[in-house]
Amino acid sequence: MSTTAPKVPFAVAAIAMAAALLAAVALQQAAEWYQHPFPGILLTPEGNVSSIGMPTWDGIEQGLRFPDRIVSVDGAPLKSSGGEYAARAWDRAIAKADRERHPSVHVEVLTATGSRQLDLRLGALDEASWWLYGGTVIFVGALYALAGIVALSSSPRGVLARAFLKFALLTSIYFLTFFDAHTTRSMVPLFDASQAWAPFALVALTLRIPDDVALVRRLPWLPRALDVPAVLLAAVWTARNAVGAPVTGIRSACTLLLGGALIMFVVVLGVRYAHANGTRRDILRVLFRATATPYVLVGFGVLVAQLSSRGSVAAFFAIPAMGLAPVATGVAFMRHDLWGSRALLSRVLTRAVAGAVACVFAVGVGAALSASLGIPFRSALGATAVGALVSAPLLYLAMRVVERSFFPALSEYKPTIEQLSEELTSIKDPSEVAQAIERTVRRWLPCQTVEFLATEGDGVPSVHDDAPSESDDERSILAEFGGRILGSLRVGHKRGGALFTSDDIDLLRTIANQAALALAHAHSYAELERRRQQQVAAWQVERAALVETVAAEIAHEVRYPINFFRSVFQRDAQDAKLESEEIEIGREEVDRLERLVSGLRRMVGQRLERQLVPVADLVVRVEVLLRDALSGRELASDVPPSVALRCDPDQVTQVMVNLVSNALDATGIAGHVGLLWTSDAEGAELVVWDDGPGFDGDPARLFAPWFTTKTRGTGLGLAITQRIVRAHGWRIDAVRVCGRTQFTVSVPASDVLETAARASSETAHEGAREIGEIH
Repeated sequence: MSTTAPKVPFAVAAIAMAAALLAAVALQQAAEWYQHPFPGILLTPEGNVSSIGMPTWDGIEQGLRFPDRIVSVDGAPLKSSGGEYAARAWDRAIAKADRERHPSVHVEVLTATGSRQLDLRLGALDEASWWLYGGTVIFVGALYALAGIVALSSSPRGVLARAFLKFALLTSIYFLTFFDAHTTRSMVPLFDASQAWAPFALVALTLRIPDDVALVRRLPWLPRALDVPAVLLAAVWTARNAVGAPVTGIRSACTLLLGGALIMFVVVLGVRYAHANGTRRDILRVLFRATATPYVLVGFGVLVAQLSSRGSVAAFFAIPAMGLAPVATGVAFMRHDLWGSRALLSRVLTRAVAGAVACVFAVGVGAALSASLGIPFRSALGATAVGALVSAPLLYLAMRVVERSFFPALSEYKPTIEQLSEELTSIKDPSEVAQAIERTVRRWLPCQTVEFLATEGDGVPSVHDDAPSESDDERSILAEFGGRILGSLRVGHKRGGALFTSDDIDLLRTIANQAALALAHAHSYAELERRRQQQVAAWQVERAALVETVAAEIAHEVRYPINFFRSVFQRDAQDAKLESEEIEIGREEVDRLERLVSGLRRMVGQRLERQLVPVADLVVRVEVLLRDALSGRELASDVPPSVALRCDPDQVTQVMVNLVSNALDATGIAGHVGLLWTSDAEGAELVVWDDGPGFDGDPARLFAPWFTTKTRGTGLGLAITQRIVRAHGWRIDAVRVCGRTQFTVSVPASDVLETAARASSETAHEGAREIGEIH
């Protein structure tokens, strides 16, 4: 796992060292109580009968339960004085009775029903009880500390990781000091503080896992606010202990809080799991299944402990299962990134953590077996711990030697694949792939023969009749990609007759897959190169066609001005006088032809020189240019005089002339042609219509270059029209409606302007400028 925060290593190291130190002290103190003199009950530091115990213990059998209080033992009163816990007097009395070899101790117990006088048998704390309440609980505490450290290191700034760290560390302290608080009592303040704080930390975690509940999203300060009553409760508890004041009520309250917090955690987690889906549901499933049973058992157990000690005994058998919670968080982190860290999961660190947990478990089993053979428990525990510490590096070295000696494929896997991948990336020739594969295999696998055979066109290896069989210690592995066999990797038997390993075969299969991928890449590259050459040839043909198209477009566009001038020059001598309007139109057409000739590049690049032009003026120009084609027919025009277009006048003139000319050709002498203008808030439409026979098939074909239905047509008029319309950012469509053929040019509102509004706007600007000059 990797992090980027600079302060995380120090925080992780500090917490880890503190947890390890506390665990070592707890284990050392617990070791002193292995088969320690024991009167059949355990006491809290205040002298109350503890809520934990085995059914076979003498005190439990005689009906003692929490919060029964031991008043005296063998005549010595139990009371707190001078900051000393009342249970210290109990410990001294038990030690004295054991030294004097008394079979039992006489105690006076204050119960809810009155005072009782009992004799409790002295014996040694049995091994099962020590492992349940000592060794196992300390191990669970270490697991919680480890889980908290992992959460912090993976997501140091994550609110969920920090909430879990707080709960995990408090729970770890509680478990690590649990047995000590009932036996040697050297870490009681830590136990009391963690018992007071842990329930509040668990409630805060409940509100955040796996994400904040709605209440926390509205009140983000709420989880931190829970620390205030926790700190106050811990401070009051510690202060009352220091002055010898009774704290049984506080301990009972904390017991209730702990039980309630455990049950609340399970209930809230279950409800959120029931309503979750996707990855969130996967996370909650892992956590809920691992924590539901132990948390419910322990939660109800500590609540019932206020009424029945036997009930609490049954519940405390679930303490080992509490270790499932930190394990579940680790699984949820690795499988579903519980902390949202996006960290990299390190195989080395994961193995180290798992190995450390297994090592601790092995130490416990070894110490138990050694003690059962009569070896003193502390000596057995120390010996097994030293043995585990020594054997761990030896085991690692032994595994490395075995891997390098007998399983070289495992140690060579990563560098071999990386080197091969880098080499194959630069290969574009299929014949070179085989050479690279053979070199790679020979580099790490000592075989007599190594051969890679590429396939022929039908997907079958080129040599297959004499394929070696596995019965001769030879291997043949197919290289497949996309369901096709692209080659076959064949290796002869190892030198000296050595056995192939499973890692050898796995690496050979990986290399064969790499070869198949490289071959597919090489074939694709060859195909791309072939198509590139075809594309170059097609581009040359296209450029030639483009030149022809441009020439044809020029010829097409100069036709109308030529026809106009021809009609002028062919008039009779008696009607040779030109009107002023015809002279103006002729001059404009000459200017347009000059711009057309001098701007051939503009026809390809489609650079527009937009101006504000009244649509009515464009219609008048079209009528003059097509006067001969109209042959006296009327061009029906429904265009408001106040409408203007932002456009290139020359090119829009081409569009309108082309559309009207096509309409005139389609209708014949008796047909009708017209222009219609409609507008709304989104824009306007210029419609050129005719009542001719129309067209058949897909309207999009009409705009394709060289497509024409005329016997002498070029098929370029509508193609040029569509290109000009698109260059303006407009759209043109053809449709047959109610016996009319309509070509509709759709213009956006940004290119449409009412000339009256524009004039008034300009007048207002002029007036404002004059007023400004006067002032």
